[in-house]
Amino acid sequence: MIRVAIDAMGGDLGPRIAFQATEKIVAAFTDVEAHFYFDPQEFDFPAESPSSRIIPVACHDSVSSMEVVDRSLFKRVDSTIYRSLADMSKAKADVVVTFGNTAAMVALARHIVGLLRPKLYPALIREMRPNPLRCLVDLGANVHCAAEMLNGFALLGASYVEARSDSEANVALLNVGVETSKGSSVIKECYQMLSEQAWPKFSGFAEGFELFSGEKNVIVCDGMVGNAVLKASEGLFMFLLSQLPKHSMDTSAIEKLVQAESRHGACLVGIKGNLVKGHGRSDLQAMMGAIEYGIDIARTNLYKRIETKLTQQGVL
Repeated sequence: MIRVAIDAMGGDLGPRIAFQATEKIVAAFTDVEAHFYFDPQEFDFPAESPSSRIIPVACHDSVSSMEVVDRSLFKRVDSTIYRSLADMSKAKADVVVTFGNTAAMVALARHIVGLLRPKLYPALIREMRPNPLRCLVDLGANVHCAAEMLNGFALLGASYVEARSDSEANVALLNVGVETSKGSSVIKECYQMLSEQAWPKFSGFAEGFELFSGEKNVIVCDGMVGNAVLKASEGLFMFLLSQLPKHSMDTSAIEKLVQAESRHGACLVGIKGNLVKGHGRSDLQAMMGAIEYGIDIARTNLYKRIETKLTQQGVL
């Protein structure tokens, strides 16, 4: 039985939509047990649960998406995100899925679950395309990044790709051009680091148009750039879908293509557990997609496979 801990608080649409997504997931997957972490002040859990495989976990605190993270976060032991991560650290859950505050999630994951290696900073990875697998890392877990951190993202991203597919990782740093003379001092320093390492395969710089196609399947950047790139891409897609019908153009083919290629949610890699972050603005379908992704990585215990890969390469 796959045990999914769902932090129902923090999403823009509230816990009611998260509960609906949970109902549908449990109905679709007979080998899944959902532990539903909620705040009774915000959501009335049904007196009669629709399924014995939806386990209510009432918490009396939650971290909103607008909150600024400070040291007091580590004392909020009855918040939904804290308790879900604590239960995973105690092997009571196989994966945590949250739609809440990213900064709180990262800080508590580091504090409660722990890092695979000190100073190997955890990063959010998003699958840009599934077949062949290609990923973007980081998406917002880290904003101000030194060259050593970017190098760590490359190692985590390469491990993710090789743990999730049969492909060899081919890493590139996102930059304003592919020429070695371009980029910031941080990017150039990381370029030198990756060039001197035996693993992973490093192909220099990548430009924005290489995110969705080409041989470079792990694109590395700092969290601010990655988050902006991802949301700009998603925003352009939504804009096109809204505008094309005005010109009598059928968008069904585009919608099917994106549905087949997209992956809802991002995986926080570099911690000793499986953790998925969904968009705060996720609707029902997006929440279901993020939970399905969590189930997918829990089935193979992805963090352990990444840990094994890093150990084999002498990183851990």
